[in-house]
Amino acid sequence: MPGTWRVHPAYLDVVDDFRGRTALLSPFDRLIHDRARAEQLWGFEYILEMYKPKPQRRWGYFALPILHHDRLVGKLDAQADRKAGTLVVNAIHEDVRFTKAITTAVHREIADLAAWLGLTLSGPAAP
Repeated sequence: MPGTWRVHPAYLDVVDDFRGRTALLSPFDRLIHDRARAEQLWGFEYILEMYKPKPQRRWGYFALPILHHDRLVGKLDAQADRKAGTLVVNAIHEDVRFTKAITTAVHREIADLAAWLGLTLSGPAAP
């Protein structure tokens, strides 16, 4: 990315202590809020598609970015169907090929999201 980036020297040593996890991010999360920056720094292409006509959407109405440890690895297209009491998983888009560990971690996060929402999982791509 163009420009000068700086980090305080005290923060350089904490990288060794980093313990990543998998998380489903909000489309408004500060990590990816600046779409151009996210693409330049991490090669993560993301567009909030709720205002696009359905046939023009690539990732879904309100796709959630997937963070695995220190990498943005994909997007989750899911929606809460409150009447049916389900979290419908329409698709899991892999920006990188998921390993078994990534797949397991992503599925765990989806199950945790459904539980947090008080919903059960369903849909063609449900884990």
